[in-house]
Amino acid sequence: MSYQVKLETFEGPLDLLLHLIRENRMNVLDIPLAVVTQQYLEYIKLMEELDLGVAGEFLVMAATLVHMKSRMLLPPDETPEGEEPPEDPRTELVDRLLEYQRFKEVAADLAAREAEQGLRYTRGGPPLVGEVEGPLSLGLFELLAAFRRVLQRAEGGAVLEITRETLDVGQRLLRILDRLNAESPLAFTALFEGQRTRAELIVTFLALLEILRRGLASARQAEHLGEIMVYRALAPAAPEAVEAAVREVSSAPS
Repeated sequence: MSYQVKLETFEGPLDLLLHLIRENRMNVLDIPLAVVTQQYLEYIKLMEELDLGVAGEFLVMAATLVHMKSRMLLPPDETPEGEEPPEDPRTELVDRLLEYQRFKEVAADLAAREAEQGLRYTRGGPPLVGEVEGPLSLGLFELLAAFRRVLQRAEGGAVLEITRETLDVGQRLLRILDRLNAESPLAFTALFEGQRTRAELIVTFLALLEILRRGLASARQAEHLGEIMVYRALAPAAPEAVEAAVREVSSAPS
């Protein structure tokens, strides 16, 4: 596997931390560093396995978390009378997360208003309201979380078979699009049914990421941690756009 997904709006380390805090229902003001650090490193490992182009900033944050975790494990120094106790090692990170979270909320609110206006004032076509259910569009880390659960279920059942079969992301992309044309929406987990090898699961996930990146489909969920549903694009994909996608991902060295 040497195919690399190039996401135009790749989310950064703060997005991953906020995702972990939401997923574990943690208090951002009192982050359990041991848990967050372990899960953060697990996501980094999965992203590297998927060849998602882990940027240096992710590794810097990993080192920062490990450093803070080690500081939290040290016995506290005795504070001389009249002096303030040392600052919590997490304070700076918490401040960055809160500021970034506020920025994300404002951006999401503006995007929601823009989408609402787009539905209200259509240009020469019927209203699109009701075509796609579920108010929450998904980012990379929500999709990665769902994929981790798919891998865990596969590994927790029968032993994954080892195969030398050549797997092609482009051909899997076509299969997913064909299935969406026949059945939409489709549950995220349904895309992986009948696949027994880790390589098969990874190729399917990479193909789905490429489809979503190119706007050939969308992934949404009705509520946080709810079932992810994949919808075909409201406008049929142009054959040349599909051909370009297949050509690009299939040309990657195997």
